Amino acid sequence: MVELPVAAVSVGMLFRTYGRYVATIGLRILGQRDELEDFVQDVFIEAHHSLGTLQHSRELKAWVATIAVRTARRRLKRRRLLSALGFASEACETVADANATPEARAMVASMYRLLARVPTDARIAWTLRHIEGEQLETVAELCGCSLATAKRRIASAQAVLAQEFTHD
Repeated sequence: MVELPVAAVSVGMLFRTYGRYVATIGLRILGQRDELEDFVQDVFIEAHHSLGTLQHSRELKAWVATIAVRTARRRLKRRRLLSALGFASEACETVADANATPEARAMVASMYRLLARVPTDARIAWTLRHIEGEQLETVAELCGCSLATAKRRIASAQAVLAQEFTHD
């Protein structure tokens, strides 16, 4: 791929190129379709405001994905706070495909209910690794942490999920 000058990168180009990727990250981490449009819009607004910080256009995908992960983290933390204050509850809308069987849809909804009990940073790392299928190094980069921390977060989430599965 030929590297573009950073000045040639526009938010419109970013959206056309990475909009679907950002939406997928948001859907998998947040587990809710109803806030997806707002999430994608927030990511690209932040990208627009911080486009000047980008050093090389070859970093675009990782840069946009990092913004998406940070935006998802803020949304999850806000969702938990509102839930704790009694203003909202952590909805468990299924992100399963509409053509999935009822059993598969129920299983995905159950998984997201369990993920709602996992600490935010651990949930994000686990989701990136096990649902998105990202390599550990990429998970660490997207989460803005060391490889060891990413591994600890994933293991922490896995322990919570394993404990919940044994109780269900």
